[in-house]
Amino acid sequence: MTTLHNPGRTLPTYLILIAAFAAGLGLWLGSRYFGVDTAQPLQAITRFPAPRAVVDFQLTRSDGKPLTRNDFKGRWNLVFFGFTNCPDICPNTLGVLKQVRAELAKAGAADQVQVLFISVDPQRDQPETLGRYAAFYDPGFVAATGSDEELTRLTRSLGLVYARTPAEGGNYSVDHSAAVVLIDPQAQQTGLIRPPLNPAAIGADLLTLLATRR
Repeated sequence: MTTLHNPGRTLPTYLILIAAFAAGLGLWLGSRYFGVDTAQPLQAITRFPAPRAVVDFQLTRSDGKPLTRNDFKGRWNLVFFGFTNCPDICPNTLGVLKQVRAELAKAGAADQVQVLFISVDPQRDQPETLGRYAAFYDPGFVAATGSDEELTRLTRSLGLVYARTPAEGGNYSVDHSAAVVLIDPQAQQTGLIRPPLNPAAIGADLLTLLATRR
C-alpha cells in the first residue's frame, strides 16, 4: 500500500478525497467561526463575513416619494450619508460615485447598481435643493432625507454616525461618517467602502460581485 511519507509514489484515491474534504472544511470553519472572508478578494470593498440586516425605515425622496428598505431590493446599492452644505467630503465622494457609474456604464451594468445620497441635514436640505444637488453629479442618483428619528435608526443599523455642532451666528456644522455602505439585492448590508476612494477599483469590485452573485 502506498504511504503518505513517500512523495515519489501516487496517493490512493481515498486519501486525495480526504485531503480535499479537509481543505474545504477548513475554509468553511474559517469563514463561520473566525470571521475570515474566503470569497474572491476585492480591491476597494471591505466585505463582512456575513450579511447584516438593515432595519425598516421610511425616508422621503427628493421627488416626494417614500424611500424604504424595499427600495434596496433587486440590485446592488451604494449608500452615502452627507449634506448639501458639506465643504469637501460629500462633493469628493459624490464625484467618485459619478465616476463609478461611468465605469459601470462602460460594461453595460449601470442599471444594476443604485447610488443613494441621504442627507443627515433635513432642516436645510429641502427636497428641491437636495434633488438639484444630487442631479448635478448624476441624474441617476437617488436623493432622500427624513426625520432625525428615522435617520438615526438607519445610520446606527449600518454602523454609521452623524452629529451637529453649533457654530457662530446660530449656524451649525454636521459631522458624519465618510464611508460608503454596500447593500446587496436582498437589502442586506454586505460591506463598506472607506476613503480614500478609487473609482476604478470600486467599479471593478462591483463588476466582480455582479458576475459572481447572480
